[in-house]
Amino acid sequence: MRITEITVFSYTAHYSRGVFSMSNGRSSTGHPSLVIRIRTDKGIEGWAKNAPLGSSYLPSTYTGELAALEELCPQVLGLDPRSPAVITAKLDLAMMSGMAAKSIIDIACWDILGKSVGLPTHVLLGGCLSEAPPAFSVVGVDDIPVAVQKAKNEHANGTLALQLKIGNDPVADAKRIRAIRLALPESVYCFADANANWNLAEALVYARALGQDITVPFEQPCRTIADCAKVAQLTGLPVILDESIYTVADLVEAHAGGITGVNIKLSRVGGMTKARIMRDTAAALGMSINVDDSWGCALTTAQNLQIASSTPPKLLGAVDCYAEWTHPLIADVPRVQADGRARPSQLPGNGFGAINADLLGEPLLSFIE
Repeated sequence: MRITEITVFSYTAHYSRGVFSMSNGRSSTGHPSLVIRIRTDKGIEGWAKNAPLGSSYLPSTYTGELAALEELCPQVLGLDPRSPAVITAKLDLAMMSGMAAKSIIDIACWDILGKSVGLPTHVLLGGCLSEAPPAFSVVGVDDIPVAVQKAKNEHANGTLALQLKIGNDPVADAKRIRAIRLALPESVYCFADANANWNLAEALVYARALGQDITVPFEQPCRTIADCAKVAQLTGLPVILDESIYTVADLVEAHAGGITGVNIKLSRVGGMTKARIMRDTAAALGMSINVDDSWGCALTTAQNLQIASSTPPKLLGAVDCYAEWTHPLIADVPRVQADGRARPSQLPGNGFGAINADLLGEPLLSFIE
């Protein structure tokens, strides 16, 4: 089997709940997605998607990843997409950056691999260990009464896990997180995400203001692994890393420093091939694992579920199902049920229905062998 054609499309995945807010004044109502279609000489095609979260979140940006795709796609024409490790090696030799661009090429190849053997991708990633992964919702930066009500609404809708955005004034943020935690049953898994916006001193002030009687895991308080590890050591709070983990080497360094969890974003680490290695390493180290990506909608949800459902349930925190809070959906994908869980599709490949190409418009890039 050979890759004979690659086409790149785009559309905007809009936030369905108004304005999505993060630390340092970062907010948006949606982001443009990059969608890739890979066709083969055997008539099988694979799809994948990623949307960089603006230009101030990770080194990946929409325009940068589009430019990377223009350079990377010709590199894999003629290769066998059923060998994602070979594809990944080729892409890494061709370019040091372009992680999100590499990720969607890799993920589309996994889609083809699954379809070629008639199996869901999560089976090929190790099997269905978590049959119904819990999904998490996000509560952004807001006034305390508003944030508490949003959290309670999410819980009333069945949500089992909440990512609570912080990263501005540490004392005010601590008061808000404390109020949310006290308003919800202990069974709701809450973790507070600063998106790397604090220095060490600010993170320590937040932990002190939160109080000793409440434990809410802390996601990416500072930019560097060293500072985040120091937060874990000095506060006793479980710390999850996200933005500073790109490689297995980063993960091992973090664990050695006292970090207890990782948020794996497929586009940040370079796709499913590398995410699987990182996931398995984290599991071997006994770390908690959240599965996420920077932005997206239907295909991002399906992709995330492949990694989440093949993760040991004892270590799986939650998975981000973007289809619940972005639109439009370019394909049918598993949705979060009333019990707050999403069950992966048994369709071959990455687990989505027919693509609605009318939502994608004209191709941005096209490559033919």
